Amino acid sequence: MSRYVPPHRRQAAASSSEDLSSTSSVAFQQEAWRALGRSITGVINKVSKHNLEQSAVELFRENLVRGRGLFARSMMRTQQVDPDLTPVLAALASRINKDLPAVVELLCRRLVVQWNRAYLRKDWRYVENASRFLGWLFILHVVEVDIIYQVLLKHLMAEKRSDEDIDQAASLFRETFKVMSLQERRSFHEQILTPFRDLLAMDDEELRLSSRSQAVLESCLREVQEWERRKEKEEAIPEYLVLFELEMQQAHEIDLEEKYPTEDALDRYSFDAEYDAHEEQYEAVRKLILGEDWEVELLQQVADAEVDEDEEGGDQDAGEAADGPTTGESAPASDAASFPSRADLDASKTLIDAEERQLRREVYLAMRSSIRADEAVHKILRQMQPQTERTICFMVIEGCCEERAYRKMYSMAAERLCKSNGRFQAFFVEAFHARYESAGELTLKQIEYTCKVYSHLLRTNSLYWSRCLSCLDIVENNESQRLIIQYLFKGMAEEMGMSAVLERFQTDEELRWHTQRLLPLNQGVEVLKGAVNLYVAMGLPEMTAPLRVALEEERAAHKRARMD
Repeated sequence: MSRYVPPHRRQAAASSSEDLSSTSSVAFQQEAWRALGRSITGVINKVSKHNLEQSAVELFRENLVRGRGLFARSMMRTQQVDPDLTPVLAALASRINKDLPAVVELLCRRLVVQWNRAYLRKDWRYVENASRFLGWLFILHVVEVDIIYQVLLKHLMAEKRSDEDIDQAASLFRETFKVMSLQERRSFHEQILTPFRDLLAMDDEELRLSSRSQAVLESCLREVQEWERRKEKEEAIPEYLVLFELEMQQAHEIDLEEKYPTEDALDRYSFDAEYDAHEEQYEAVRKLILGEDWEVELLQQVADAEVDEDEEGGDQDAGEAADGPTTGESAPASDAASFPSRADLDASKTLIDAEERQLRREVYLAMRSSIRADEAVHKILRQMQPQTERTICFMVIEGCCEERAYRKMYSMAAERLCKSNGRFQAFFVEAFHARYESAGELTLKQIEYTCKVYSHLLRTNSLYWSRCLSCLDIVENNESQRLIIQYLFKGMAEEMGMSAVLERFQTDEELRWHTQRLLPLNQGVEVLKGAVNLYVAMGLPEMTAPLRVALEEERAAHKRARMD
């Protein structure tokens, strides 16, 4: 039996199908806009170092001038999700910039705007990723070196400089110093190396760096010295990222202090009264980039791909195996060339799943077969492959929660992992946030053991408190999330004493800023009263001390206002 469709829906569907025949209709342009977004996102999602040139060609086939907002948004989202892909994404942007600089200039401007916003809210993970993207855009001659100098000095000369600022500066420096030293040797020494040495030689007690930050900067200077000795034998830029002579590139002058418009309207559909004229203009540009016969070459590629799939996919129907249309269909050929076959995707996913299962098994066996934490960590790091830190972090937490009784060794192993590599710190924070968000799916034992691990990591300063605790909310939560807050702070009180915990909140301004939902000191009387009652009910009356002070101040202010 067919599904009932109301008359007004049938009429709307009929009218829209008629409108699709005219390029001047809203329905046609909206459908074309959605197809453009899918194509751009699909190409960027599957880009890798092995298909950089092909991905650039596929993007040029789409109207990138019309979709430049979609391009910038998709590039930034992909880079934030997978920061390790940054060099490849920057190389793709560099190739697009060679022929369509206005498209990539929008990406650069949005990066600067988002960097400044993230810096103001102290979102260090976002800042680090955005800085890395800007760094690789400089390396591949998309932006001038001035933006890198500005970012580095913003961290080094910050009024309230923290260890995190030094870490951020060091991270960007390590990405870019090789190219900076080759391109602008004199300004590199004046603008960057001299401030580094001045900070290390600082005599003022208030301005002097911590011993940890001094060690970070000293290691950066040592890396420069090592690079000077081997720069004649080693390339500063990996060969696979260079798709053309970089000297032909048009580099953009981007200013960190400039308030650029983000042009968010470019991310959304808007009616184009001169749609055909604009498409013809881009077609002329496309032929200059890809050649006059680009459509013929594309159709030939599709035909060759269909022949190959017919020969190799004997047990699969040819119409299902080929992503593109058959000869008698009129669907766009570019869609067929843009997406891998379902068999390729399934094979890739199976391989990734098998590798992750093997890694999780190795971590589990390393933890169960070890007597001491340092022994377990040694086994894990010895067997670890690149880019597997996230799986290891999540597996350590899950393994601890699967034990019949809590084992301190898991907490100590997590501590050693965090102190061995900054990426482990980031992923342990991510694991905590994920557990907090999905707390309703955890058992009471899993919540308790998770909190024991993180109370140990916080006590030993293996994680930044501000990053780890920023997800906690005492007012808007569910029962399971309240249990996480309760067990975590009780565990920290056992580990280091509640007075030390409160002192940390009082003396660490950055921590207070990130935990305004945990200690809502400036959100009104009703919120303060609710928070006080919840902490008392949890058995954490000490946590109410700053809240009660703020509550008394609020009441006194209301009383003075009534008297006036």
